[in-house]
Amino acid sequence: MKKLLLSVFAMLVASTSFAQNTVVASLSHGTETTIFYGSNALKDAVAAAESGDVINLSAGTFYASDISKGITLRGTGIDIDEPTYIVNDFVIEIPAEDTNRFIMEGIRCQNWVRTKGSFDNPSFVKCQFNVVGNATESDAVKNILFTNCKITGGINVGGDNSVFFINCFVAYISKYQNGTIMSKNSIHRQPILSSLTQSIWSNCIFYPDKYSEHCLPADAQVTNCVAIGYAYDMFRGMIEHPNCKQFGNYQDVFKEYNGGYTDEQTFELNDEAKTTLLGTDGKEVGLYGGPMPFDLILSYPIISKMEVGEQTDDKGQLKVEIGVK
Repeated sequence: MKKLLLSVFAMLVASTSFAQNTVVASLSHGTETTIFYGSNALKDAVAAAESGDVINLSAGTFYASDISKGITLRGTGIDIDEPTYIVNDFVIEIPAEDTNRFIMEGIRCQNWVRTKGSFDNPSFVKCQFNVVGNATESDAVKNILFTNCKITGGINVGGDNSVFFINCFVAYISKYQNGTIMSKNSIHRQPILSSLTQSIWSNCIFYPDKYSEHCLPADAQVTNCVAIGYAYDMFRGMIEHPNCKQFGNYQDVFKEYNGGYTDEQTFELNDEAKTTLLGTDGKEVGLYGGPMPFDLILSYPIISKMEVGEQTDDKGQLKVEIGVK
């Protein structure tokens, strides 16, 4: 394992030479900060971390190991020129006796991210996922929170999982029998809805993809939601669905959106929809309403650069400069 110890201002460290620009994982434990570099830097940082520690990742591509500690994992963001990517599958399974919460923010996960076991309150903020969900049908991770996230492939909600979406884009949800779902001010590309029992939806927008359509189940609680482009009444199976509306075309609701997904898509409502399609709080439905409007600006400084001297000096020391913004 290669690592560098970081002082508050600058540093000279003994090492062998390596490329000037490299990916970096910064592990903060109390007042001590340790720097790991290279594509396996995240794996090394997780191995060295203790519950409650914070790992900051630079832009670039990282490989993750399974995570079994209540740590905070931070990237550079998902909508910038140089995002932080995790490119392999990994599992998050925090032991029940670990009282620290697992938090991830500002990272793009390219493959499967699975939660496993029965821990509580993991939080994913301003992240982008391909596929995320439980590892097995028997998993019972509670209160999984997604805030200002994009899930572009889909999510699988486990047998006893409880999942909350706040101002998110979610491509598809599949659910085992006893899982619970709450979604507020989110956009759901959701073709099959009849299995989503034990669910609460408010201020959301639904639209179908190319697969078959079903209505929401009768026991779902739905208020101030909008459905677009469904051939049938998506709310037809419900006894009550206050202030819910259905439209035939995307342009009735969105400013530019036409049904396909790209990272550049903003999901902005058209001018009329912003003032007439209102949520339970009187603000617009969809991503930009509610108390936490969709915003990908991060809540912390990020590692903007990592420059390393080409070679060590005559004392065997190597100059390292880390930029933070």
